[in-house]
Amino acid sequence: MEVIEKEIMKRLYNYETGSDYQPLEVMMEIIPPVFITSPWVHFDGLLAYLCTRDALEELFYCMPSEKTIDTSMIDLPFKKTEDVNHSSVGQYDGAYLYKNTIYKRFSDNEIRVLTKKQNKGRVHTDRGYYKDFMINIPLLLTNSIVFYCNADKNELGNLLKNLTQIGKKTSIGGGRIQNININEIDQDYSFFKEGRIMRPVPANIKLPIVEGLVFSNLPYKPPYWNKSHVKMCYSPESQIKIGE
Repeated sequence: MEVIEKEIMKRLYNYETGSDYQPLEVMMEIIPPVFITSPWVHFDGLLAYLCTRDALEELFYCMPSEKTIDTSMIDLPFKKTEDVNHSSVGQYDGAYLYKNTIYKRFSDNEIRVLTKKQNKGRVHTDRGYYKDFMINIPLLLTNSIVFYCNADKNELGNLLKNLTQIGKKTSIGGGRIQNININEIDQDYSFFKEGRIMRPVPANIKLPIVEGLVFSNLPYKPPYWNKSHVKMCYSPESQIKIGE
């Protein structure tokens, strides 16, 4: 495993993407629902995943499960201001937020995957792999998500060909992508557009002061689970409306 981990880190450090940057609008047509656990979908977070998979190839499926691999060093196809990617959070077209309940129960269909020992004994559904559960998870009803960025268009197109779904619970059909269009635009809207903050931006970077501006402690670059990436930031507003 140590040899594999060294090769993984080597590939992540040596990975390079294009640098022919230009302002772009990326529109994804979605089959709802989209399951979420955050107010925002970070476009650079999606690309960090795609770049990691591209860099590692078959080793992507050999990443250790007992420890976390920090992918902060991987090169992404975005222009940067300091260490902030020119990449917005998702902009929804009239998205409504609802609550959905998901159930998991052991069924007869899973008998074929049991080991000989499990077939002879009792399948425990109160713990372990076959544990039954019921969870509540937010979902969005939206037909499209738009991202703004300043990026290498060709590199972006090649990477996004491998993105088939977006959000959580994609294994049960969430956030299926029908089509992705990458359009050239005149201005870079990845940080700011028409009086709105478009992504978490560290407060030391100068942005226009607008009415209703909110500051929050937020992670501002991928991987967004890394607490060392949390800074005081200009906070993008939530566009999510509560469904009736």
